[in-house]
Amino acid sequence: MLTQLSITGFRCFRQLDVELKPLTVLIGANDTGKSVFLDAIEILSPGEYDKLNPLDHFRGDLAQNIKTLGTLSDGQNLRLESRTSEGGDRQVGLFTGTLLISDIQRFQLPGIGVETECEGFGAKETNGLKLEANGSRVAALIDHLLRNDLTCYLNLLNELRRLVPGFEDLKIETPSANSRRIDFVIEGGFRIPAHKTSAGVRLLLFFLALVHHPNPPKIILLEEPETGIHPKRLGDVMNLLRGITQGKFSKAPAQVILTTHSPYLLDYVKPEEDQVLVFQRADDGSRTAKPVDWNRLKEDFDGFMLGEIWFNEEEAGLVKQEAS
Repeated sequence: MLTQLSITGFRCFRQLDVELKPLTVLIGANDTGKSVFLDAIEILSPGEYDKLNPLDHFRGDLAQNIKTLGTLSDGQNLRLESRTSEGGDRQVGLFTGTLLISDIQRFQLPGIGVETECEGFGAKETNGLKLEANGSRVAALIDHLLRNDLTCYLNLLNELRRLVPGFEDLKIETPSANSRRIDFVIEGGFRIPAHKTSAGVRLLLFFLALVHHPNPPKIILLEEPETGIHPKRLGDVMNLLRGITQGKFSKAPAQVILTTHSPYLLDYVKPEEDQVLVFQRADDGSRTAKPVDWNRLKEDFDGFMLGEIWFNEEEAGLVKQEAS
């Protein structure tokens, strides 16, 4: 798990130093750097850091090197540094004492719901049963659980029954030798392909598949998980994500870092345990990120939920103000 992250000279960040927790939530107006922050974490993965280019330097200033420094929960440090010459030649150095950075995955789910038919995982497939960035391959993962981990599959099934009114059972179809399709059995035994159900139900199915994954990514980056989900269901989604950070559903816990524009989602965050970073634009065009000043907020807004405070006070009202 990443506990500290320092970013220098990367895109909209001149200098940024933040603390991270098992569940970290990034909030702020559009174009304040939340997605770029996820990019800065993602480039710590093999195959990602070598995609850096001159436009990734702060305001295109090649004289300012890109540096990303991270501290892991076991005390080890990560360091990435990229230099680009005026001629476009680039040197990247990546130094780390652990392979944790090879297990970062980012998801941006479509509001129309995830696909529920795909190619299945082969018996000897070695890609770690990876779900795609758009949430696809859920059918392949659930089929794998049915064939290889019946206890985990039944746990997922029971959670789906609890969360989706009228849902009775789930069936895996094989339209062809290499493909898998999820069907739902609903009230009275009526059976329909899962892609005919609502987008919200299919998004819940993705979150259930993710948290019951036998070997989930160590660091999960999520962009706006509220997309397509009913506000009252966001509590269920956050409970699932919190459970994965605690190792409740799989063999090992995972870290979750997510962005959101939803005050409803923020109401389900626990400021005493979780990290909430508020992103804002500075006068020089750079972006800043500061933790929510919860000690002050819980005194000034006793009885209010964090999402309510955010909606009424906006970003500036959530953070500690600089002394003038």
